[in-house]
Amino acid sequence: MTASILLCPVCKQSLQANENNKSLSCENNHSFDRARQGYLNLLLAHKKKSKNPGDSQEMVIARQAFLNSDFYRPISDSLNQIIVDAALKLDASEKESPIQVLDIGCGEGYYSQRMHHSLSDHQIKHNLLGLDISKDAVIAAAKRAKAEALKEDVPATNTNEWLVASAIDMPLQEKSIDIATCLFTRLMPESYHKVIKQDGYFICVNTGEKHLIELREKLYDKITKVEFDPIKNMGEDFELIDQQQVNYQNTLSSQQQIQDLLLMTPHNWRTKAENKESLSSLEELTVTIDAQIHVFKAKAKAVIIAETAAESKPEQELKEVAQNEEKNEEKKEKFNPWTKS
Repeated sequence: MTASILLCPVCKQSLQANENNKSLSCENNHSFDRARQGYLNLLLAHKKKSKNPGDSQEMVIARQAFLNSDFYRPISDSLNQIIVDAALKLDASEKESPIQVLDIGCGEGYYSQRMHHSLSDHQIKHNLLGLDISKDAVIAAAKRAKAEALKEDVPATNTNEWLVASAIDMPLQEKSIDIATCLFTRLMPESYHKVIKQDGYFICVNTGEKHLIELREKLYDKITKVEFDPIKNMGEDFELIDQQQVNYQNTLSSQQQIQDLLLMTPHNWRTKAENKESLSSLEELTVTIDAQIHVFKAKAKAVIIAETAAESKPEQELKEVAQNEEKNEEKKEKFNPWTKS
C-alpha cells in the first residue's frame, strides 16, 4: 500500500494503515484519521505559519474552474508524455511493486489526476501521491479523484493518496519516490533529494519570459524581467537530462475566465486595484502561454572523507600530537575568562 512509504510527522516512524484504511498509526501510537473526502492531514499545527497556509478556498475554486476548461492542457499533455517515458525507462510494467509518483504542490489535482490517467492508459502500475500545504486544495483534489474513480475502471494496482503536508518536510520515507513533479512553485532541492531515489526523476514546470505577457501588460506600468534558472537552483545533487518549451496562444473567452485566471496567479495580490479594474470591461483576451519543463535525475550525494593529519603520521608522531593537543587545551582553560573556578 501507499501508506507504507508514509512517515509519522511527529516521530518520523513508518505509518501503517488499519484494516479498512480509515486511519494510520505508527509504532509510537500516533494516529491519523482519514477525512471523509479521503485525504490525510499530516501537517502538524505548530508547523503552520498561518491558520490556513497555502491557497485559499477562493483561489482553489477559481483555479479549478479555469483548469477544467483545459486552457493549460498542452502543458499537462507534454508533462504526461515525459512522465510515461521516464516510467518506462524504470521498467515499471515489469516490476512487482508499482512505481511511486509524487506531485509536490498538487493544488486541486488537475495535473495529478491527468498524470494518473496517463500512466493507467499506458498500463504502468503506480501509486500517485498528491501533496499540498493547502487543506482546501487537497480537499478539492480528493473530491475530484473520488468522483472520477466512480466513473472509470482503474486497476486496483493504480492508486492515489492525497496529503496535507509541507514540501519542506515531507512525511515520506527517504529514497521512496521514483518520479516527482513540481509545477509553478518555488523549488526546494534539499527536501526533494531526500525522498527521491538515486537515479529517480524530478520534473519541474516553470513560467517562461513571455508567459501571460498580454495580461501582465495590462496589469503593470512596467514589465520587469524575472530571471529564474531551475538548473542553477537545483544544485549539484540533480543532473539535467532534458528540457522542453511549451509555447502557444489561447483566448480567454469570458470575463469570468479572465477573473479566474487573475485570481489563481500571484498577479492578483501584486497588482494595484486600478490596474485590475482595467480587466473588468474585457470579455475576451488572447494570451501567450510560455512554460519551461526541466527534467532532472537525482544523483548520489558526494561524501568526501578528508584525511586528517593524525592519519598520515607514524605512531610516535601520533603520541606527540596528542600530548601537544592536551597542553594547548590546558592553556586555553587557563586563559579563558569564562571558565568556571
